[in-house]
Amino acid sequence: MSESLVPSAWKKLALGDVLRRRTERADGSEPLLSVTQKRGVIPQDEVGRRDNSSEYKGSYWRVFPGDIVYNTMRMWQGVSGASDLSGIVSPAYTVCEPAESVNSRFLAYLFKRPGVINKFYRMSQGLVSDTWNLRYSAFALIEVALPPLEEQRRIVEVLAALDAQIECQRQVVEKFGAVVHGFSEEQLSLVTRSAKTARLDEVADIGSGVTLGGEVEGGIELPYLRVANVQDGYIDTSEMKTVRVARSEVARYRLEDGDVLLTEGGDIDKLGRGGVWDGRIDPCICQNHIFRVRCRRDVIRPEFMAAYAGSIEGKEYFFGIAKQTTNLATINSTQLKAMLVPLPSVAEQDKFIRLMEEVRGRLNAEVVMSEKLLSLKNGLAEDLLTGRVRVPEAEAVVESL
Repeated sequence: MSESLVPSAWKKLALGDVLRRRTERADGSEPLLSVTQKRGVIPQDEVGRRDNSSEYKGSYWRVFPGDIVYNTMRMWQGVSGASDLSGIVSPAYTVCEPAESVNSRFLAYLFKRPGVINKFYRMSQGLVSDTWNLRYSAFALIEVALPPLEEQRRIVEVLAALDAQIECQRQVVEKFGAVVHGFSEEQLSLVTRSAKTARLDEVADIGSGVTLGGEVEGGIELPYLRVANVQDGYIDTSEMKTVRVARSEVARYRLEDGDVLLTEGGDIDKLGRGGVWDGRIDPCICQNHIFRVRCRRDVIRPEFMAAYAGSIEGKEYFFGIAKQTTNLATINSTQLKAMLVPLPSVAEQDKFIRLMEEVRGRLNAEVVMSEKLLSLKNGLAEDLLTGRVRVPEAEAVVESL
């Protein structure tokens, strides 16, 4: 259904008709807020990064519950949210007060729609992506289709119910992940106790992914893995993005079944995080902040290498050689190549892998369920927010879960 074929009760309105820019300045005593792509508006101290805000906050904007807040320079990436909190945000954000005819939660969901984000992208101004910004004057001109207020409220209830299920499922995955990790540590200590060691570059080929942001004429659009896709012990493909790559570079960056993917760092919890790529998407590449380790399988199995990299001993190596600033840490390919890895016999490695496959069975099933729920939510959100599917149909889907 095109946007011109929305239900008759829906109205096409400019965002400026339903969102007035709030320009109330802070007095400096209010709590500092931030906006993230996934969690929306949250207290700044929950972001997990050092507070870089200026001491003087008289130029900051006030935020009230129900306001829509967006990152002026990252709205083209969908960084916005509806606030449940009172506080202040830096001048890098735009704060909007909703009219009585709109539900701010509905707008928060609407602003995550790919079609709407594309409008933000087209209306953003700047020479390069680092300077693109969506000023309120341009934002206010963007047209969207809005259902009646009561239908907005019911759509929010459906999507919020799915979000709650997704969060519960995330916690289940986290719980089983901790159990699997503990078992892995115990078994690794047994199998590596008297094993010989070798430098990683002696038993594996190490490379990195494609650098994002460059202009590529022609080429081919490929799905790629970001740092967010590479989790501790598994690869999450529930949210994939694409990048244009020169055809001559595809063979260089193309991932193979069995590649061990490790993150170079950033936030400390991402340092050396990784798992084994299973080729579920082909062709597929990864970004340059991810190392690709292609093991010599006759010497070291990929699954064993990934388990060792994620072990306490492996993490200690990464933390010991990483370049660190406050809560950020990174490693480079030279340091990764020099990593000493234990080499028990292939038979011992295979036995360890079989044991881990048994205990990972439940975890993998829970990860698959998480991906299905997120896929369902994304599809249902697109249908509801365009009027393609009406609320009663969506409610029946949610109730059947």
